[in-house]
Amino acid sequence: MHPIARQLNIPNSLTLLRLVLVPVVVRLLTVGYYDWALWVFIAAALSDALDGFLARVLDQRTELGATLDPIADKLMLLSTLAVLVWLALLPGWLLGAIVLRDAVIIGGALAYRHRAGHLEVAPTWLGKFHTLLEFALAGLVIADAAAILPLAAWLEWLFGLVLVTALTSGAQYVWLWGRRAAAL
Repeated sequence: MHPIARQLNIPNSLTLLRLVLVPVVVRLLTVGYYDWALWVFIAAALSDALDGFLARVLDQRTELGATLDPIADKLMLLSTLAVLVWLALLPGWLLGAIVLRDAVIIGGALAYRHRAGHLEVAPTWLGKFHTLLEFALAGLVIADAAAILPLAAWLEWLFGLVLVTALTSGAQYVWLWGRRAAAL
């Protein structure tokens, strides 16, 4: 089998689909079609869970998938959250905390790679939980804006929870990778 064909398997195709859905969600949000944006966003979130599951079950894990999957997640989440801030549906300070967390993690990973000469990224359970909460936050804010679920009373609490997981998971990555770097 040709190396490119091996990379374009079902899980990676789902990841590419998620990348294609990013501008669709952004456009639907910016024109006020919150209900449609919600369903497309949910489809993208479900594709994230499905591509990882299929990669394991079908033994179709690839380097391309390992690289593209977190990029697709971050692009979908940060784009959606940024539009929600722009629409005044999400506080800017929360997006700032999320972006700062991601920047610290990426900066630390690059520094570690420079020092060690390699980098094998393994997300922690807290990091995965934080990402799940980001997806839930975006979906619930959109659902509230679409008047599908009346969640306004719960959103402040959710904003706080996402902030706490952003800070703690970011600190966890700094601590873990700092220990590994010190061991070099």
